[in-house]
Amino acid sequence: MNVVTIGVGYVGLNTAVALAYIGHTVRGVDVDARKIDLLKQRKAPISEAGLDNLLTQQMDLRFTTSLAEVIQEADIIFIAVGTPSLPNGHANLAYVESAANDIGKLLQPSHDVTIVVKSTVPVGINSQIERQIRESISARGGNTSYLHFASNPEFLREGTALMDTFYPDRFVIGTEDDRAFEMLHNLFMPIIDQTFEQPPFIDVPNPRPKTQCLRTNQISAEMIKYASNVFLALKISYANEIAGLAEKLGANMADISAGMGMDRRIAPYFLQSGLGWGGSCFPKDSLALLSISRDYDYKMPIVQAALDVNNAQKDRLVQKILTRLHILPGRRIAVYGLSFKPNTDDVRNSPSVEIAQELVRRGAVVTVHDPEGLANARVIYKDDGFIFCDTPDEAAKNADALVIATNWACYKTLDWSAIAKTMRQPLVFDARNMLRGMRFDNVEIIGL
Repeated sequence: MNVVTIGVGYVGLNTAVALAYIGHTVRGVDVDARKIDLLKQRKAPISEAGLDNLLTQQMDLRFTTSLAEVIQEADIIFIAVGTPSLPNGHANLAYVESAANDIGKLLQPSHDVTIVVKSTVPVGINSQIERQIRESISARGGNTSYLHFASNPEFLREGTALMDTFYPDRFVIGTEDDRAFEMLHNLFMPIIDQTFEQPPFIDVPNPRPKTQCLRTNQISAEMIKYASNVFLALKISYANEIAGLAEKLGANMADISAGMGMDRRIAPYFLQSGLGWGGSCFPKDSLALLSISRDYDYKMPIVQAALDVNNAQKDRLVQKILTRLHILPGRRIAVYGLSFKPNTDDVRNSPSVEIAQELVRRGAVVTVHDPEGLANARVIYKDDGFIFCDTPDEAAKNADALVIATNWACYKTLDWSAIAKTMRQPLVFDARNMLRGMRFDNVEIIGL
């Protein structure tokens, strides 16, 4: 099939290269000329495991800034643009509406095409986009019976987005149009049936999931996306709340999480306590769900509590640092990790960055390191008062304390005894509890 993806960020780009790899003709479109120039050179504009290797494979995949150049050949058009949060918590739909406007203006009036919203949008927006495009085509004398619409939410995790694309737990297709469902089901059939040649540079999950396909209506598909992400956020916040009580009781949170996770009804995932969740999905989707509920005068106290607990984790860490250092002005504190999770260079909405910002606000001299996100952080947070360090050793030198804020695997294997010797005080606040149970000479490790 001929596929066009509007937007080549995390969702659009990983979807585009995976579909091209399994044999489809794919054209990626984005208004960001810098990003498109990199992709034309087969260089990934984001850090994602396996993406650089996949881009170099022989497949029918091209990128352009001009939707007009490629739209007429499309059998399926994916809208995969960003929907960041507005100050009131609602999703910013400007990019989705712009994409829909472009489709309505550029499509030939008799073009038979399936238009799929893959962006995370509030309930009812798929229907709004459908009406917008149909009205635009109809106004130009087109036959809108050739247009087919569906919602196909994504469930990708940054850092493992390609693995999640090739080996998904499920596909959700929200449409009451048989033609749209048939097109999407056929498009993804090699992945649903796992008949494609496995790319050697993409990890295969263990256990390998049996991919399920759920057909529902558009509103339910929109809600499945929000409900899934917010449930995972709830699970993390619950684990963090239990960890706070366990600390007061002298209980071992690692054992508590392990014991809970042995129950098949609970499962072990997203039970790790620590600094809390961030990134471009959980905070945005939690706020958006609360905003939607307010629009319908429906209270969601559990979702609000998850946000409150998540915010409180950062306060808990700062209070622990204050308890040990007493004063922060003039203190030198190293922060290891700026990305919101390991294996990505995404430093947006990162609790690690928020901790570093709060320490600066309280007068500390803050040195920061991240193995992947440093380049992005130097641009985005250049005015935030951080001292950016290229190595962990450089960041730790002469520090009064050190915070492990992102659980990068490389931090676990550092020679902590050697690092401690370069610090003023060998005090490590392990905000991700990745060193739990480990002992190092002359190093004091304080978990969260």
